[in-house]
Amino acid sequence: MIELIQKYVAPGPAVKVASQLAGLVRGGRIAPESLLPPVRDLASLLDVSPGTVAAAYKTLRAQGLVSTDRRRGTRVLPRVPTREYGEDRAPAGSLDLQVANPDPALLPKLGRIFSRIDPESESYGGTHLHDELIELMRGRFLEDGIPAGHFVVTSGAIAAIHRALRVCLSPGDKVAVEDPGFNDHHAAARAHGLLTVPVPLDDEGLLPEHLEAALRGGARAVILAPRFQSPTGAALSKRRALELRAVFSRHPDTLVLLDDYASALSPPGSYHHVLDRGHTRFLVVRSFNKVIAPDLRVGVVAADAETADLMLREQWLTDGWVSAYLQRVAAAATSDRGTQLLIARARDTYALRRTTLLTALRERGITAHGATGLNVWVPVSDEAAVVRGLLEHGYCVRAGARYRLQSPPAVRVTTARLDAGDAHKIADVLAALLRTGGRGP
Repeated sequence: MIELIQKYVAPGPAVKVASQLAGLVRGGRIAPESLLPPVRDLASLLDVSPGTVAAAYKTLRAQGLVSTDRRRGTRVLPRVPTREYGEDRAPAGSLDLQVANPDPALLPKLGRIFSRIDPESESYGGTHLHDELIELMRGRFLEDGIPAGHFVVTSGAIAAIHRALRVCLSPGDKVAVEDPGFNDHHAAARAHGLLTVPVPLDDEGLLPEHLEAALRGGARAVILAPRFQSPTGAALSKRRALELRAVFSRHPDTLVLLDDYASALSPPGSYHHVLDRGHTRFLVVRSFNKVIAPDLRVGVVAADAETADLMLREQWLTDGWVSAYLQRVAAAATSDRGTQLLIARARDTYALRRTTLLTALRERGITAHGATGLNVWVPVSDEAAVVRGLLEHGYCVRAGARYRLQSPPAVRVTTARLDAGDAHKIADVLAALLRTGGRGP
């Protein structure tokens, strides 16, 4: 390995050293389970300071490429699938409660909508922002106190977060993220060589004192979900939003990325903005995948002028723009009276299914979280044992490990299609598993 590093890794700052080592790991030249040289040995080999190598190893850890044990050194981790959310399908005969797909019965039939939209294609000129969609969303942003002067349309909410991180930050920058938090937020940060700083949260959102510590520690950006947070269902209360606003007012240059992907499924008046109007850098994205169709890859972003401009320039060099056909469908479906009634029904149905499971768990003395959203988060001591025990009873849930950085173990149960009968059965199985440490009765 020493000869390999001498050949392919040149001296330089920590970001450069980390990037070159990451290339060797991702390219398979440094195999999984390989032990990297100790910090001082590699520093001597590259003629850089030990601090530079330590920082490079820290970047590799943040990217999920290596792990460090003080006694055993820094070791290359086994390779993971490119799409971190990819996993095996639920076994045949089991109820799949691991993927937060919307209930198809609560999605509109789009044939009628498609028949009404303008079939004319977009040309290469223009803004590629559908006027009806933008004006519809502008009104909704303004109702919630969100500045709505600059827009970008992306292929969904995660695409907006991913693109903003890419154009606004540099490898090695620190990003504060929710812990536990959405795995795609964590993955997007790692994909750009950013260092994730975990910030704990409760049912009302990020804890202000921990966010303050992260920003004072050098975090240049924050990713948060103001409601429908995955995996815990946390939603910002008015009180917590004001507390976070005070934190951000002391750090006005922080890039704040708000993933409000399920705004249409949230009760009216439930959004509480965390930024003053003078905040320099921000983005709020809202999408249609949970309420109209998962395949309708449209997210509408309201952002400050600089962030919007950077995103649009980068988008032009990659995707060009989001299809005008999709934007027209999103606008037509969202403004359709029948669709609005169905969305209201979906909002109530999802809330009932979630609270049914929470109530069943509470009746059995089990602590769980799910103030909003399509999931319930259940703290456990042994994730693998609980996931295995539930599967033996026909329920396929997701281990919380993929959502956690430093927070304690838990499992995530998706409730979007969970009926009352299964909710009580799952609660019974969980109660038995937790009494026996996950081993079952």
